[in-house]
Amino acid sequence: MTLNNGCSGLAGTWKSLLLSFSGIQALVALTVLTRTFGCSNVTDAILKPGYISLILGLILYEEISHVWLNVAMFVRGMPSVGAYTLLSVFDSDWPRKAVVFLLAITSAMDEGSSTQRYCTLVGIGLAMMLLAANLGSRAWYFMKWKPLSCCGGTFLAPITSLFVAALVGLIFPYIGFNKIQAGGKAAVQLVIINTIIVAGLFVVSDLDVIQHFLIKGSDACIQDNVNITLGIWFAMTSITSIFAAKNIVVVSNDDQLEEEGEDDNDPLLVEDHTSPCGYKIPNFPDHPVDPVYFGSKGCDCLSLKFEVLFGLVISIGVGFFVVSTSMYDYIGVIGS
Repeated sequence: MTLNNGCSGLAGTWKSLLLSFSGIQALVALTVLTRTFGCSNVTDAILKPGYISLILGLILYEEISHVWLNVAMFVRGMPSVGAYTLLSVFDSDWPRKAVVFLLAITSAMDEGSSTQRYCTLVGIGLAMMLLAANLGSRAWYFMKWKPLSCCGGTFLAPITSLFVAALVGLIFPYIGFNKIQAGGKAAVQLVIINTIIVAGLFVVSDLDVIQHFLIKGSDACIQDNVNITLGIWFAMTSITSIFAAKNIVVVSNDDQLEEEGEDDNDPLLVEDHTSPCGYKIPNFPDHPVDPVYFGSKGCDCLSLKFEVLFGLVISIGVGFFVVSTSMYDYIGVIGS
């Protein structure tokens, strides 16, 4: 049985984003965005939410996209994208859209107002959580940890898994890089090199000429607390990532096929994200099913004719209400 609900297209997009995901871009953005919190209490410093939303929405699209799907597949252990679409109520990439929309709306507020500043900081904090969760979910997968089984199937499971993935991303940020799968000395070297690069770019971002792109009047900000906090964080995360990287075991294709019970000549199972269990038997015909037909059939206590009649009454009532409010204002203008 396979699902005919468009999950194959989502699976293709997801796999493409996994390949184009840049760990160093995500980590540089995660660290540089902390500069804005050093200006949170400076009145003369004006944040630029519109510029930040443009960077997140266009340049860092892969790094903040499909965090809900990444957490479900890597942390919660969903067997396929089809299973995710079948069990999840959020098919759209709403976390990324919500962050970009919040920052875009904030850019229309009064420049320099406290409301704009706090809304911008909230949007930046959410964007940083998405970056950390994507890094953490990938690190979870590369370290081959068991799926998180907390909260069972309740609505708290995806939320809890998101925060756990973000925490893992903050503790093992470099393990979420693509090339970390090499393991051994290559993985340790990758951690060391990228630690130097990210730390160097973070130090460069302390220059006013660089901060001016994100914060207007950044010369009035004091970044000492941010520098001390990030300095300690760089040291701790590089150590944790080095110890985690040296323990990554590279699995050859033959070992992986043997572990999954597959054969090169006649594989019993092939991976397929349209299958709810993640695999299908290639020699058997597919039986596509659209889950929409097995969803809610409406209220059993109401007939179809009654619902149509009720819908017509509601439609006419809504239209009359909108027109009457406009006519009331129009008559008031004419009377004055």
